[in-house]
Amino acid sequence: MEQLLKLKDKLEKMTSAELYEYVKENYPENPDAGLGKKKLVIRRILNLEREKMNKCE
Repeated sequence: MEQLLKLKDKLEKMTSAELYEYVKENYPENPDAGLGKKKLVIRRILNLEREKMNKCE
């Protein structure tokens, strides 16, 4: 959970263009996750990270 909070802080400091590039690099299977308002993009990224964490458990 702490990792998600750190990631959220990091993402909130990014611009929209930086977020889009971040999504393209880290989530190539979900390129559309970088489109939309900044808050929505951050929420999508956090959801993708939660899904990864749940699959590992």
